[in-house]
Amino acid sequence: MRRFIPAAFLLTLLLTACVQAQTNDQTPPVPGPSITGSPIPAQIPHAAELRFALIGQPKDVNAWALFDEQGASYVNYAVMSDYWPRLYTLTPPGFNFAPRAASGLPSPVIPEGNLFTSTVALRNDLKWTDGSRFTAEDIAFTVNSVLGFELGFDWKAFYSPDYLLRAEAVDPLTVKLFFKQLPNVSVWQYGVLQGPILQQAYWRPRMASASALLPDEALRQSVVNTRTSIAKIQPVVDSLTNQIAYLEYQGKDNRELDNRLKANQGNLDQLNNELAGYLSVYTAKIQAAQQALFALDHANEPTLGVWKPGGQKQNSWENLANPDFPFEKPNFDRVLYQAFDNENEAIKAFQAGRVDVVLAPTGFKASSTQLSANQHVNLNGRARFLAFNPARPELADPALRKAFACMIWSPASDQSAPLSGFVLPGNDTWRDPNSITPCADLTQSNPDLQLDRAVQFLKSAGYSWVVEPTKDTSGQGLIMPNGQAFPSIHFLSQDVDSLQAHEAELIQTEADRLGIPLTVQYVTLQDIRYEVFSAENYDMAILGWRLSLYPGYLCEWFGGQGQFNFNEGNLKSECDALNIETDLQSARNHILNIQAILAEYLPFIPLYAEYDYETYGNIYYPFESILGGFDGLYGAPSFAIPAL
Repeated sequence: MRRFIPAAFLLTLLLTACVQAQTNDQTPPVPGPSITGSPIPAQIPHAAELRFALIGQPKDVNAWALFDEQGASYVNYAVMSDYWPRLYTLTPPGFNFAPRAASGLPSPVIPEGNLFTSTVALRNDLKWTDGSRFTAEDIAFTVNSVLGFELGFDWKAFYSPDYLLRAEAVDPLTVKLFFKQLPNVSVWQYGVLQGPILQQAYWRPRMASASALLPDEALRQSVVNTRTSIAKIQPVVDSLTNQIAYLEYQGKDNRELDNRLKANQGNLDQLNNELAGYLSVYTAKIQAAQQALFALDHANEPTLGVWKPGGQKQNSWENLANPDFPFEKPNFDRVLYQAFDNENEAIKAFQAGRVDVVLAPTGFKASSTQLSANQHVNLNGRARFLAFNPARPELADPALRKAFACMIWSPASDQSAPLSGFVLPGNDTWRDPNSITPCADLTQSNPDLQLDRAVQFLKSAGYSWVVEPTKDTSGQGLIMPNGQAFPSIHFLSQDVDSLQAHEAELIQTEADRLGIPLTVQYVTLQDIRYEVFSAENYDMAILGWRLSLYPGYLCEWFGGQGQFNFNEGNLKSECDALNIETDLQSARNHILNIQAILAEYLPFIPLYAEYDYETYGNIYYPFESILGGFDGLYGAPSFAIPAL
């Protein structure tokens, strides 16, 4: 299960973790909006129906289209994503990696010839809704079909063609995966092992006509052979070009080299033209095959999930609890999804008692007095950070950034909570509660302590002032350790975001208290992206991302492959090791080390995490809150409990 986010950068599972911090977390409690829950009775009640409001009309698509771009949407996922089995899952509220269709953990990924392989053992008690046995053949069929049809979007995120070559059924209860290159945790545990699986017996005969449209082996081989020839001749052309350029620089020429270059360049041009022709035909065949696949009827398809389709009537869809599903047992016999054209109509239906839950793809940004008794708040997974331009030497000192972090530790609001680390609170598997920003351990009711610590950070690093800041007097004339006055810096903030604007004002105020000349420039989000990621013409800026549960983004930002050129400590070596790590515990150790390095050097300063409001009544959940919200789990119907 995951919140539908149509963004390629975050296509890998955006599953989330419990908001409440671990008991050993040093971060002070967040005094944000009240998060309330109902006590769970000794005997959990059962009810006939749970009613959801959807904003938008689901489309009747088959599974091949659903997990590709053509059929992917929040409302489609809300209704249909739980129909199919997965080898492993992330279990709420902590979202720990756990077996589902698999029996135990996969074998280690090992070299095998020029490839890498691993096997997964399966449970022997799983049945499709037609009564047939779930086997390794279903997994191999699904994986190989996705790769053969070159499916995209979520299919590609689960079964990455850059890594995965094929799957084979070793026996009915063992599947073997073959990789072109060593997969990491993001590709393996958070990709392949959580992909949906379809039934081979139902789909293979129905797919025959679509499969016949795929490129044949002769065309595929022509593409491979032509690319191989291009790869051989391109270095020859490049070498000859460089030799001739060098001679021309010396005022010389060489007719033999010129002739060899013309001949090889002509051959290269011919090969590129041939490849373009092959690829044109190849692409047309793939697209035709995909469209034929997406158009296949899926009536009476066997499924194997907690819910199974119960039928559709105009604007209503029904799911029925699957009694043979061996995992969680829902507290409702069925779930009814009613489609509405807009948010206002859905809320009116809720107020009239016609639905129990209003599902919104991104939640509601603010509370409503009319719905206050039925509104619940969760961190939504989005976070903001203060970024420093790594090319500005005056901003490179960690002591300066630590002083900033102390001064801008802001209070919670009804829209956000302070953020003390680079992994969101409650992400029990990956978050290091000890790697927090300076002053995050101080109570927010005593800003004087924050100022004292900020001043000590600067003084210990050799900074001084014309007038040193105190609790009653702002600092004036900050002088750097090299004896020069600290220069004026410019800070980019988004002008249409009230949270950002408030944070920018706070940062400007606190910089002034430290004697740092800072000017805020309010611009559009597009301007910020351009200045930071293209022009690199900025001093400081507030940047925001939705953070995935697996924090591989830390290395995407800072690990030598990202925009921010951060090479302090041994972060690059930790990220290099993480990028080829297949073991979850070893990956966790690397990520904890990475967080410690980032907390020490602070290339970014975590600012705040955002809240969303959700609307539901007549039900409650066995856990009070969850990162990403229950909307992010499409209302979590498998966990909902009828109110007494």
